[in-house]
Amino acid sequence: MLGSVYLPSDDFGGSGPNDLNLAADFLELTAFFSTDKYALTQSIVDALELARDGGFATVEEEIARREEVASGAALVICDRMRALMGAYPFDISEDGRLVSCDVKALSYGQAAYLISLVLSNLRAVTPMLDGSGMHPTNAEVASMRQYFQYFATAALAAEIGGQAWSFGFPRPDGTGFLSKLKEVWAVLKDGTVGPEDGEVPQAPKDDEIDVFASRVHADGLPGFLFAAAQVATGANWRAKSLRNHLDHVFFQRWFARQPVTPPLPYHIVPFALPETGFRDHVRILGNLLHRLRLPLRVEQAKTLHAQGIQIEAYDQLDQALEWITHYASREPDL
Repeated sequence: MLGSVYLPSDDFGGSGPNDLNLAADFLELTAFFSTDKYALTQSIVDALELARDGGFATVEEEIARREEVASGAALVICDRMRALMGAYPFDISEDGRLVSCDVKALSYGQAAYLISLVLSNLRAVTPMLDGSGMHPTNAEVASMRQYFQYFATAALAAEIGGQAWSFGFPRPDGTGFLSKLKEVWAVLKDGTVGPEDGEVPQAPKDDEIDVFASRVHADGLPGFLFAAAQVATGANWRAKSLRNHLDHVFFQRWFARQPVTPPLPYHIVPFALPETGFRDHVRILGNLLHRLRLPLRVEQAKTLHAQGIQIEAYDQLDQALEWITHYASREPDL
């Protein structure tokens, strides 16, 4: 690695939930990009020492604060391990001093976590990778976002326990908007696709919906588990609520006979969100799949796929896994 991962101490308040998530990401990125695939929690202490601002009453107080952040980050790593189990691609030593990453035999869930980790720390979100030589190029960012869309499709399939379609543009099968919508509703059978007038967007792409998933009944009647999700990977992810669009726009716009089965709105993001504020996110955005949920659901999708349940773009996950494995060992940008 050309440079080191940067801990943005100027925006680092200390031991709050967001700060500790940021510090844990720092350790994970350091391990992921290092030649030996490990990071020492002491590196947080060292990074904060380099950025010392003199805002402490004594040197002892400053040292204690740095060590508190390092130990707090280690606890966050442990919490992530417990939440994701085998879908978590990192390990931490029993003494909490060393975080390691094995990229030689990644599972789909682990690959989903790593892509989410990098997307969470693009320079538009944090400066963590600036100067490291490992910030992805524009083309690499585009690839990661496409792969994240595929992982999101698999995750929502597992969340609902049924079939899922990758509806976000560009779609993996290259279909147009209405053609794809009719394909999905040929399975759902609740409502009739077909705008009643010409006053609709002429080039809708996906009209804000990136994934559909459902678990229909054998009788073919309405009233089943049905979810629609928006996949948001940018810094403005909170501003893209799908809930209102589903309630008042989408079905009125595109259906001559509207469905009666209520859709569950989902928001799928690559970020590791703290407990603080999570309730309000759900209140505004609907159900959330974030980095501490999505990888485990991706792992569980394997069972559905083995049962013959259709999960669109599942055949692309091998390519995504290979891509992130190669990215971990690529030469840094000069």
